[in-house]
Amino acid sequence: MTSDALASRCEELRQPVLDLVETGILATMKPSAVPQLAERIESVRAVLAAGTAGIAETAYLDWHPVAVATLHRMEAAARAGDAAGAWALFTDPNIGFNPLGEACQGVPGW
Repeated sequence: MTSDALASRCEELRQPVLDLVETGILATMKPSAVPQLAERIESVRAVLAAGTAGIAETAYLDWHPVAVATLHRMEAAARAGDAAGAWALFTDPNIGFNPLGEACQGVPGW
């Protein structure tokens, strides 16, 4: 069962992450979307900046610091015009966002 704290965080992340997915894919095909990719990364980072207080689930706690570092690297890639590199980081099985989906499994919208 998902704690209320994690369910709330998953809800906060749902739309920014969906927007990041959409823009990440678009930016790999349309270079003019790369500046928007950096904005979407910042939107997710802003949610993660709230920290992990009250969240006890190990899956999320393990992923959170990795995600913060991954977003930093994604932003650097996006600002350098490397949308494919940013997207590769997002989808990386070790440092990407798949663990977030696993941690939020069962929360509406996930």
